[in-house]
Amino acid sequence: MRALRRHLRRGDSCFRALVLVIASVCVASMGVWVWGSGALLFKKRYVPCSRGAQWSNGRCPPPAHTPPPGWSVTGASVPPHRAPGQAAPSKVLAVNPAKVCPPCPEVKPPPPSVLPMASDPQGINCSVNGEYLIGCRKDDNEVYMPATFVKKYFDVYGDIKKGVYDFRYSYGSVHAPTDVYEPGGAFLNFHRYFVEVRGMLLCTTASEGVPLAIQWDPKGYFYPITVAQFGLAHHAKGIINGNPEPKKLSHGDLGEAGWKVAPDGSASIKVVEDQVKGRTRKVLAFNAPESMTSESLTFPIHSEEMALCVSIKMTGPVGGITIRVKTKRYPVAYLHFTHEDVWMRVDGAHVTLGMKQKNLGKWMRLTRDLDVDTIKAFNDGKDHARQALEIIDVTVHGRGLLDNLTVAASAHNENLMHAADWLLENQDDKGGWATSSALDNFEMQLPPGWYSAMGQGQGMSTLVRAFNVTGDRRYLESAERALHLYTLGSEEGGVRARFLGQLDWYEEYPTVPTSSFVLNGFIFSMMGLYDVMKTSQGAAQALAQKLWDAGMKSLKFMLGMYDTGAGTLYDLRHVINHEPPNRARWDYHVTHIALIHEMAIVDGDPIFWEAWARWKGYLKATLLRRHLSSHPRRETNRTIQRKNWRPPGLFALANDLPYMVVDCDMKQFTTGQRAGIQWTFMKQLEDLYPTDDITASPKSNRARRRS
Repeated sequence: MRALRRHLRRGDSCFRALVLVIASVCVASMGVWVWGSGALLFKKRYVPCSRGAQWSNGRCPPPAHTPPPGWSVTGASVPPHRAPGQAAPSKVLAVNPAKVCPPCPEVKPPPPSVLPMASDPQGINCSVNGEYLIGCRKDDNEVYMPATFVKKYFDVYGDIKKGVYDFRYSYGSVHAPTDVYEPGGAFLNFHRYFVEVRGMLLCTTASEGVPLAIQWDPKGYFYPITVAQFGLAHHAKGIINGNPEPKKLSHGDLGEAGWKVAPDGSASIKVVEDQVKGRTRKVLAFNAPESMTSESLTFPIHSEEMALCVSIKMTGPVGGITIRVKTKRYPVAYLHFTHEDVWMRVDGAHVTLGMKQKNLGKWMRLTRDLDVDTIKAFNDGKDHARQALEIIDVTVHGRGLLDNLTVAASAHNENLMHAADWLLENQDDKGGWATSSALDNFEMQLPPGWYSAMGQGQGMSTLVRAFNVTGDRRYLESAERALHLYTLGSEEGGVRARFLGQLDWYEEYPTVPTSSFVLNGFIFSMMGLYDVMKTSQGAAQALAQKLWDAGMKSLKFMLGMYDTGAGTLYDLRHVINHEPPNRARWDYHVTHIALIHEMAIVDGDPIFWEAWARWKGYLKATLLRRHLSSHPRRETNRTIQRKNWRPPGLFALANDLPYMVVDCDMKQFTTGQRAGIQWTFMKQLEDLYPTDDITASPKSNRARRRS
């Protein structure tokens, strides 16, 4: 009994101590709460005002509460960011009345589109997948993550321009092609392509007049796809932008007019007759010192138009032609065209472009864009800034013939014909244009001499346009011969693969034993078939029609496999070779959009129009609207109402590091949708990209399959 009383006394002491601790904690918490509430109350209720200050109604408003005895309110500041119509919050500083109250700052309304934010957001650590921490900012219920982190983590884009953070979900821009596609018209939106300045190209060769690739072989090789795109781009520019009339400077009919001959008698020039493309013409025969630094026979030009064309035939073993150009890097740069077996050699201000020994004694047409020549000679591979400022003059060296010297702003049709002539002269007995360089990029391997369906298709499109420009049937017949490789499987040295052994697919990279099924290369090959099908007659037309129909069947069946719901896939290697999906870069995605648009124009099937509209939306993340249509709060199963869509915002601090608002509520999405869209953040999507309410198609893919 005595032991029991002792235990009860001990328990009573412990209970009293526990009650005392709890009471102390409660009192302390109450004090903190009262103090914080009072400060918050002062912050919300008090409006700063000093003697002489005017409020909106012409007087200082009476205070809602009286400050503590001996204290007054002053020194408020207005945050620079708040939403339209929101009351201006105040940052209150309580001071002793003995202090002098400074004048109230002028209150100006903020820009209507800027998000509200406290003047001093708090720092907070953000845990990324529980793996590491990054510094963020917190303002009320919003969290601001560094834009540098968001850009890298989510593969998005943005920078500050004129005080505004320009956020981009993608870097692709859609430039719609013409509403009608014709074999003789502009090819897609190729008028925007500037093929010859690409970093993977060494130069536009003097001997062939087409670009030389170095992507897979630094020694240089001719890539049929690049040659065809060079011609197609210039043809499209000629149609869209026009072909300016060249200024004729010198030719046989004008005689020696304009040429400056050295008085020492070391050079001469006169009019003679010669055979030019099977016709007898008056041309200029020149005889000058062979040294490429000699200026004995010169034609002054002084033109800011940079497309210079001249026909030349060297009859002596040494010599050539020099074009002097004023550039940004050199007051005078020298472009030498000789019959050396080199592609391009740069030695300071002197650039040598080889016309090759094989062309000695033959008429050659030099079509030079001196902007491109100087960019390739004096800039690094990624710098496309203009170098050439003025053509000074042209000088000839050695013995030869010259005709038709002109300058113009551009020479688009001449470049088209250079590409078409290369295709005509380099087509083999299979009707193909083989790539002399091997392909080995760790993902695909092809030995030298391989063909590409994309190269065949774009080559045919180039030749058909050359036929339409000139009427020369040699170009159309060459395009018809190119159909043959479409009928041969990849294992036979052709370009045709079969998806699951059933559907024909024309391969950009015809690898064996497995194929990759590249989307853009296939559609480009289809465009070539379409051009021949609509231009040729007889057996060639029938074969092109058959190949077109087989390819169209495959495309309609397989198109959905390339749609990720957030972008497109470059190929189907993940299906065939069990490799990770190869998501198309945004520039390839834009190409997919343009190609599907052309398929929609020429075929008209709604599957292409729907894909075109959907894929355009992926560039601005409008796929989020599609996902939100399955939200349980939706009002209709067919239309996403505006009032159910509140896009998250984006905000840039006016200091060195911008921050983005991130909406982290992903519970409304499935796991698959979260993987596609990650965190949902866009800058007032509805305001930036106003469109009509997004309405589901009345006949969706699912409905079509049921029907």
